[in-house]
Amino acid sequence: MDRIPTLLLTGVNNHDWERSAPFVRDLLERSGRFAVTLTESPSAALENAAELSKYRLLFMDYNGPAWSDAARANFEKAVAGGTGLVVLHAADNAFPGWTEFEKMAALLWRDGTGHGEFHEFNVAIKDKNHPITRGLNDYAQWDELYHRLVHMHHAPVHVLATAHSSADKGGTGAAEPVAVVIPYGKGRVYHHILGHVWKGDPLGAYKGASMIAFENPTFQRLLLRGSEWAATGAVTLS
Repeated sequence: MDRIPTLLLTGVNNHDWERSAPFVRDLLERSGRFAVTLTESPSAALENAAELSKYRLLFMDYNGPAWSDAARANFEKAVAGGTGLVVLHAADNAFPGWTEFEKMAALLWRDGTGHGEFHEFNVAIKDKNHPITRGLNDYAQWDELYHRLVHMHHAPVHVLATAHSSADKGGTGAAEPVAVVIPYGKGRVYHHILGHVWKGDPLGAYKGASMIAFENPTFQRLLLRGSEWAATGAVTLS
């Protein structure tokens, strides 16, 4: 089976992209299903429409300055035309006011959004029949749980998994989405809302692990399967 050509967009983030992006690149490639090109200059990379057309998946681990008009236009055209997109954690904080990106991500960190303490919580698989989540069980996850993400522009969104935002940890006391899918034109978007790794924490303040959220095997399965589905519409990864 051919590997899925993937462009990993990173280079700026309020989270520690210098650890998360290489981790994601290696995870995708070790699966045997993806061939990943990592760029730390996404705006420049996206301006080359001919080069962009080679990719079947765009993976966004970026939260920083706005991209150029040409980059944004090419990004919109690619996803609308059927290129898959994965939006990881704080990437949904990005680009306030860019309507088409907000439609792609559907649930975004905007005014009123927050999170409680970094802690261990249970992730509940809500759709057990979707290709991404089929066969996966509920699991415990150490992470940062976003609450009150803003549903933008009435974008159609389908929730695959949620987690209870505990009031005693600074949350809402309600179930919050942690994995969702969104159609955009002919494209498929997998929005993986989990995945916190903070700058300035090289040794890991949580249970002695440097990237405990990413090291969870079920977190990795969701991310891999969501990426494959976004690119192909199917899941072959077990």
